[in-house]
Amino acid sequence: MDPRWWDCPALDTEQHIENSIGLPLQLPDHLEDALQVGWASDHAEVLQRWFARRTHSTYEQVHRDNTYNSDNDFSSNFVFSVFAPIDSPDWLWAHDVFVVVEIHQGGDVRGNYGPALVYQVDCLAETGFLDWVCGWFASPLNSASETLSGDRDHPELQAANDRLSIGYSSHPTSELRGLLWQGTEPAWSDRHRCHVGRLADVPFPVRLTPTAPYYC
Repeated sequence: MDPRWWDCPALDTEQHIENSIGLPLQLPDHLEDALQVGWASDHAEVLQRWFARRTHSTYEQVHRDNTYNSDNDFSSNFVFSVFAPIDSPDWLWAHDVFVVVEIHQGGDVRGNYGPALVYQVDCLAETGFLDWVCGWFASPLNSASETLSGDRDHPELQAANDRLSIGYSSHPTSELRGLLWQGTEPAWSDRHRCHVGRLADVPFPVRLTPTAPYYC
């Protein structure tokens, strides 16, 4: 967390990918060499044949996107392609789905992406991979008061934390901005090692801690 900018929480891209869909597969030499050049989509047929050999199913590309096109808190954007068995009713919940990831290496987001990495995943919807933003958690600032149910369980504080959780809105940081006491901004506290703020409907100052997606 950058003490200077409370509204720029960073979700580490590589850690997010590993936490959600694991480690990349070891590719055969010919496929690894092919993926060094151009986009992974240029090699879709080669990839699909390799997927078929691994699982004895026929594959198709069902989704391709760049995280740059949506709200996200990633340290680096990435392009990802999803390949699912042709007979899958819903690729989000299918078994033996392959995800191909190309991470941006800096500069103009229209280019400069690293070599594609390939992952094999069951039930992509449950992994947390598609959660691209940090949530927030507000708690009483005074460590002594955290033990008091009157503060910790304050109904307006609980309501705020519900609204700041991942999934309530498309961008929890923007949600938090809307909950702040009018005209105030969170400030970094060296003593508490966190940002401190005031919420409009909560009668005491709070710690504001960014939270990562839930990973199965």
